[in-house]
This record gives sequence, C-alpha cells and structure tokens, in this order.
Amino acid sequence: MPYKIHFDRIDAELLKISPSGDIMLLRVLAAVIPVVLFGLDALYDLPVLFWLGIPFYLFCLAIYLQALLKTLLFMRKVSAELLIVLVMTVTLIDGAPLSGAMVAWFIGLGLYISFTIIRKNREKIESLIQEGKKTANVLQNQEVREIPINQIRQHDVVIIPKGAMVPIDGTIIEGESSIDESTITGEPFPVYKQAGAGVTSGTLNLTGPLQVRADKNGDDSFLSVITQEIEKSLLNKSDLQRRADTTVQILLLSVTAYAFMLFFITGSLHLMATALAVVCPCAWALATPTAFAANIGRLSRANILARGGEPLENMQDIKTLILDKTGTVTLAEPEVSQVIELGMPRQQLLELAASIESRFDHPIARSIINYAKAQGVSRFLPVEQAEDLPGRGIKARVGQQDILMGSAETLSLQDIELPAIDYTGRAIWLAVDREVQGVIVIRDIMLSEMQGLADTIRACGIETVILATGDNEEREAKRVADYINADEYYFNCKPEDKTALVKKFQAQGKVAMVGDGVNDAPSLAAANVGIAIGGHKNVNLAIISSDVVILGHDAQDLVTILRLSHKMGGIIQQNYLWAVGFNSIGLALATFGLLNPIVAALLHHFSSVFVVVNAGRLYFTGIEQSIIGPVFRKLDELTDRKRLCRDDSAVADSELAAETVAEPES
Repeated sequence: MPYKIHFDRIDAELLKISPSGDIMLLRVLAAVIPVVLFGLDALYDLPVLFWLGIPFYLFCLAIYLQALLKTLLFMRKVSAELLIVLVMTVTLIDGAPLSGAMVAWFIGLGLYISFTIIRKNREKIESLIQEGKKTANVLQNQEVREIPINQIRQHDVVIIPKGAMVPIDGTIIEGESSIDESTITGEPFPVYKQAGAGVTSGTLNLTGPLQVRADKNGDDSFLSVITQEIEKSLLNKSDLQRRADTTVQILLLSVTAYAFMLFFITGSLHLMATALAVVCPCAWALATPTAFAANIGRLSRANILARGGEPLENMQDIKTLILDKTGTVTLAEPEVSQVIELGMPRQQLLELAASIESRFDHPIARSIINYAKAQGVSRFLPVEQAEDLPGRGIKARVGQQDILMGSAETLSLQDIELPAIDYTGRAIWLAVDREVQGVIVIRDIMLSEMQGLADTIRACGIETVILATGDNEEREAKRVADYINADEYYFNCKPEDKTALVKKFQAQGKVAMVGDGVNDAPSLAAANVGIAIGGHKNVNLAIISSDVVILGHDAQDLVTILRLSHKMGGIIQQNYLWAVGFNSIGLALATFGLLNPIVAALLHHFSSVFVVVNAGRLYFTGIEQSIIGPVFRKLDELTDRKRLCRDDSAVADSELAAETVAEPES
C-alpha cells in the first residue's frame, strides 16, 4: 500500500510525543486540555481561553481522524473514531466545541483504561511464555555447545542433565534414568529407561544424565509440532469476534445515518450535533470492553490470566467441563495409602521394601522410604545386587533371599502367582524367593479441597463434570472421580483421546477443558474454553494453548472464574439495557429540540459514567459497599440469571483471595 509509509511516519512522530509511548494516552490528554479551556471560557466568558483551546481541539480531532482513516484503508471498516470525528466536527461548526471535546475525552479515557488493563495482562502472559527453555546442550566434535532447539538436526547427540527437560525426540545412547512422562501421557509415575529406549520432548529426566541421539530435527519434535497445531487451532476461535465486529459496524453506520437524516430534514446543525452528542453510543462502546477489562484485572490480582473477555463470556454458557486428573485435582506426587500383609509382618515388610528402595532415587522410592520412617523403621538392611528392571520393578538380594518388587504384570511375567485382593490405587507387590509377602499401595496425592468439587461446579450452571486421565488404572481414576463426585470418568486417555472427548461433548453444547500438561494442550486448544492450571512443567506451552491460565495449583479457582463470569454477564446485560433505555429517551428529547449540545453531552457522559462504574465493581469491590451500592444490588436482582454461583457474603470481601468456594444459594 503506497500510503502505509505515510501513516507509519505519522505514528512514529506521535509516539515521540506520547507519554510512555502510548498514543491512546496522548488522545486522552489532547482532549482534556480543550475541555478545561472551553469549560473555563463558558464559566467566566474568557474568549482568549476559547481560542487557546482550538489548536489542541484540532490536534485531538486530527489524531482521531488519522486512526479512522487507517481503519478504513487497511481494514476496510469503520471504527468508533467515526462518531468521535463527526461529533467534534459538527459541534465545532455549530460553535459548541465543548461538547465534542467532552465526548472525545470521555470515550478516550474509558477505552484507555480498558485496553491498558488488557494489554498489561497480555504482556504478563507473553513474559511467562518467554521464560520457557529455548536451548539445549549438543555434543559436537567432542565439545558441548548450547544451541537453540530449533537448530538441532537429526542424529545430533544431545546432553540432558539430571532434572532437565528432554528437548527433542530421540533414542538414549548412553546412561539410564527414570523419566517423568506425566506431561505427555498423563501417567503420574516415572518410567525407567536405559540405552536403546526412546524419549519424547517435553518429558523430564529425573535421576541421571543421558546422551540422546535426535531422531528428528528440533523443528519436528513432538513439542514443536504440537505447538504449531495449537496455534492453528486457536486461529479458529475468531468467528464470535467477527460477528461482534459486524454488529458494531451496523450500529456505527446507523447512528451516523440518523444524525445526517436529522440535518437534511431540519437543516439544523445544532439539532444534528445534539443528536450525535446524546446518541453517540459511548455506553454501547464501553458496555462490554470495560466489563471485560475489569474482570480480567480482578482475576489477574488472584494470578488468574485470561486472554481477553471472550473466554470469560463463554464460561457462562459451558455445558460440560472436563477435568484432567494428574496435576489438576491431584498433585502428581505418589504417597503410600495402604500396606497389605500377606505372609510377612507389616513392620518387617516396610523395613525390607524401604531398604531396597533406598538404593534408588525416584518419587515412588522416596514415598515408600518416607512412609516407612514415619511408621518407625529406623534402620535399613544391607542390600546386594539391587537392579532396576526395564519395566516397573526392582530385583535385589537381601541376605540369602531374592527379592522382587513391582507391578502385578512384572511378577506375572516371572510366573509368580498373585492372590486376589482388593485395593484402591497402584499396587507394588513384594515377593521373597518367588512367594508374595505383601503389597504396598501407592496413589497420587489428593488435595483435600477437591472433595465435592464437581458439586460446586454444577451449582455454577455446568451440567456435566467429567474426569479424564492418562492414568492406566481404572481403580485410581474411579477413586478420584468419586472423590470430586464427577458424573463420568475416562482413564488411559492419550492426548488425541482427550481431544476426541472434547469434540464429542461439543455436540451437546460448549465445553471447557481444564488441564496442566503438554498432553492436555491439544484438548485445551480444541475446547470452547481451555483452562490451564499452573505449576506444570511446560508453562509456556500451556499458556499458548489456553484461554485462561490459573498460575496457582488450586482447581477451586475454577469456581472464582465461573462466579465472576456470571457476574460479568449480568453487568454487561445491565449496561446494554441502560444504554438502550437512555439513548432512546435522549434521542427522543434531542429530536424534538428539548436538549442543546452541552446538556446532551452532559447527559451522555452521565450514561457513560454509569456504565464504567457498573463495570468497575467487578474490579473495585468497595463500590458495592458505598452509598450507591443498593442501586447496583437492585439491578443484580432484576437481571440475575438463577443466581448461579453467587455468595452474598463474598461481596463484603475486599480481596479476591477471600473468594473461595461458597455454598450456592437455592
């Protein structure tokens, strides 16, 4: 576009004189100066102030005109700047520029506040994404070099230290270690791997250094490919925004057409200016973005980040909520939940198991050792020939006895007969000289505040709560589902299974997906609203794939999101009802000549102030405790939808952190 270079030059010059490099703030200041000067002239009849304000007025008009022309030429549509430019032009021609300056000032101020909150929230998200590790150590010509992951090529040898994330897909050529694959498979317990075994990017190397030969280029690794798929999926979420833009276009053009119709019928610029000043849909323009911004800012105070207002608006209409298990409603940390004695006393069984596990360093070993110590085991037996098996198990020799510890599958492969016993969780069987002596049951640590979580979620309007987990044991999935009182549960879910589950339930209505790992990322992106729980190992990818990010570890924050989303929906409804009613009355008064531009602008500002204050109570809880609080509470009663997720006692709290799960009102 030949004229783009000229607009770029103008923007560059405006940025030079804009406070903090913010053109929107420059608009506000450029409007407030003529408002003050014209206002003083109107009060004290000082024409010098009027003429002093004209250059600032024209400068403000030029800024808005430049923004309008950019939108028209580059995006082929009109923007709210059209009405501001018309109001300022008509009121200037009509000799009443104070009205135009006031309209420009208030709209500019409201939009500046709204978009500043949204921009800061987006910057916070982007800064978190940049924290993700982008490089890896590669062995080249007997030297270790740190290079960007996307520059790794097939067959390169990558050094992966203990405790580091695996950066590429490849095969172990040296070393052995337990690998935490929970971010990929959802399986909460580590998998032992040695030379010849494959590893996947995004997993975590827990217990020993590894050398891995890359099977693919860095750009083609699981992590890279899945990121590209997620970004493509997110591009498909713009339909709602496009429909909203179309509605705004119709509204702006309709207001403009009506104002010109009045002028052609009456020939009165005064009447046209009055109609534009009172009907200029500031309240319409501010109704949604101010509520979005206030809600985003309020959630951000509690370390809940939202990608704009659309996902928060969608939360009001969610029919199905799918919860991942590992790291979402559980901590992804194993604990001993039960010790079953079969042929050996409990204390002796624990002493033997802890002695063997003390030779290893992985989460299950630590959980057994810690439990044994808590039960009074104070010494470890001498252990010989302790060896990690390729599967999930350990063999060792203690004294003259051969010990085998592992899963039921591990013992069955050794033709050891297992008795039928009842347990809930993951069983670590212990056999001495091929005879089963006991079982240590391991399960993922459950957060106490998760009990009955699904009941609270359903009280917020969600119809179905589903637990989906990559854990391959149905008993464990059922235990967690019963604990939170989910409607259904699915286990052994791969990433594609969770995505298919999201799409299946989308046939019944909007779906929200809540998860924390890379394995959840495709389903987070596919859902109508994807919510990532913080504290996971790949924070950057989860943030990219999600609409809302809970930076803490508490899935109860879901209730906070639901409560504030419903409240936001009610406030937006109130704002639009107010805007319709006020503009209709104002337009009637203006059409019949019962207003002048100054009074029309003042009434218009009153309408806009109401909308901003009403939206502001999402962020500033003190508004509802002020003298005007009863007005807003009455509005809530008139527009409240089934009083979902409401807790009146929470209104008195000044901090969002105090807003945890409350009993829903019937």
